[in-house]
Amino acid sequence: MKKYRFYFLFLIIVFSCSSAQKPKEMFLKRVHKGEIIDNITCKTAPDQSYCLYLPTNYDLKHTYPVIYAFDPHGDGHLPVTLMKNQAEKLGYILIGSNNSKNGIAQDEISYIINSMFHDSKQKLAIDTTRIYLVGFSGGSRIACGIAQSFGNINGVIACSAGFPFQNTAPGFNFIGITATRDMNYLEMKKLNDNLEKINAPCQFFVAAGKHEWPSEDLMNEAMNMLELYAMKNKLTPVKQEFVNNFMIDNSKYAETLKQTNNIDSLIKAYSILKRTISILSDLTDVSKLKASFNEINQKAEVQNYFKEQAALEVYENQKQQEFQAAWESKTGEWWNAEIKKLTEAENSTSNLQKDLAKRLSGYISLSCYSYSFRALSTQNWKLAETFTSIYRKVDPENPDAFYASACLYANTNKKKDAVLMLNEAIKYGFKDKNKLQADPLLNSLHGMPDFESLLK
Repeated sequence: MKKYRFYFLFLIIVFSCSSAQKPKEMFLKRVHKGEIIDNITCKTAPDQSYCLYLPTNYDLKHTYPVIYAFDPHGDGHLPVTLMKNQAEKLGYILIGSNNSKNGIAQDEISYIINSMFHDSKQKLAIDTTRIYLVGFSGGSRIACGIAQSFGNINGVIACSAGFPFQNTAPGFNFIGITATRDMNYLEMKKLNDNLEKINAPCQFFVAAGKHEWPSEDLMNEAMNMLELYAMKNKLTPVKQEFVNNFMIDNSKYAETLKQTNNIDSLIKAYSILKRTISILSDLTDVSKLKASFNEINQKAEVQNYFKEQAALEVYENQKQQEFQAAWESKTGEWWNAEIKKLTEAENSTSNLQKDLAKRLSGYISLSCYSYSFRALSTQNWKLAETFTSIYRKVDPENPDAFYASACLYANTNKKKDAVLMLNEAIKYGFKDKNKLQADPLLNSLHGMPDFESLLK
C-alpha cells in the first residue's frame, strides 16, 4: 500500500498565528448559519472551493471544533450533508473539499489542502486544538496522510481506507469504519487489530453493506466519539449528561439485540459493547457493560463465529495475493472462472462466506480500475481490452467499468460502441460532463451527433 506524504509549506503558520478579526466578521455577514453553503471560494486560490456548514450557535466570541471532509469524487456537499444534523447538535464547523478527488497528483493535493486550510483559518473561528478529518475510500487515504504529516490533527474518521501500520501509535484518535462487503474490509480490520495490540486510541465499526459512505446514524456515533475523546484528552470539560446518554443508548440497543439471540444480532451487540466500554473508560463506571459483554463473549456460537471469521480472513488474504500475482500471468478465461466461483459463493448459506465473495469481487474490481486505466494511458489497447472485459463482468453496475470500455473503443475504431458504453456509464451513475469533454482518450468522439447528444 502506498503511503501518502504531504509537505505543507505553511500549515503550521496557518494554524498557529493569529489573524485579524475583521475578515471573520466580514465573512459572517455574507453567510447564513445553520445552512449548507456549497461553494466558498478560497480568496488566494480562486480555483479552489469548499462546502461549508456553520452551526446556528456560531459566534465569533468563541472558537469551534472543525471537521474537514474528503470525498473521492470531490463532492464536498455529500459528507457535509451526512454530518450536518449531528454537527448542529455538537456545535461543529463542517468543511468539505470540492477539489480533492481520486487520481490527481500529490502536488495538486497539497495545493488543495493548503488553500482550503489557509482560507478557512482566515474566515472562521476554529478551535485549533480540535481539528478533525474524515474521508471515504481515496478521500480517507488523503485524510490519514494529512494527519500523519501534520501533528495538529486530533482525530480521523477513516471510512473504507486507512494508512500503513508502522508499529507505533499514529498520534491521533483513529475511528475506522468499513462494511461487511467492502473490498477494503480486510485492510481496515488488520489496521484496527494492530492499533489495539499497541493500545493506540482507536475505535472500529463494521456495518452491513458495501463500499460506500457510512449511514448518518453511524457517522453520528463516530462524531459523538470525537466529542468523548476530547473529554478524555481534557480538551473540553466532561459533560456527564452526554456521557450518561451515550452509555444508556448503546446499552439499551445492545440489550435489545441480545434478546433476539441470533448470531448476527449477538455479534452486533458484542461490537457495540466493546467500543462503548473502550470509549467510556476513565469517564464513567462501565462495570455493567463489561458484564454484559463477557456474557456474549462466552457463548459458544459467538466463539464459533469468530473462528470461522478468522479462517475466512486468512483465506481472503491468500486470494488477494493470488489475484495480485495473476494479473501478469493469467488469461481472461482464468479470470472468468474465478468470477464464476465468486458468483456461486454468493449463494452460500453462510453470511460470512457471502460477504467474503462480495469483498473478493470488489477487490478484483478495484484492481481492474487501476490496470484498465494504466493500460489506456500507455495505449496498450490489447491489455486494456482484457482488463475492461474482466471489469464489466466482475462489477456489471460500475460506471467506471463502462467508462474505461468507452475510452478503449474510442481509440480502436469502435466509436459507436464507445458512445453505447458511455450511455451505460451514465445509466449507472456517471455524471462528470467536464471529464467527457476534456478527456483526451475521448477526443475521437467529438463532433459525433450521438456524442454531442449525450453531452446535452
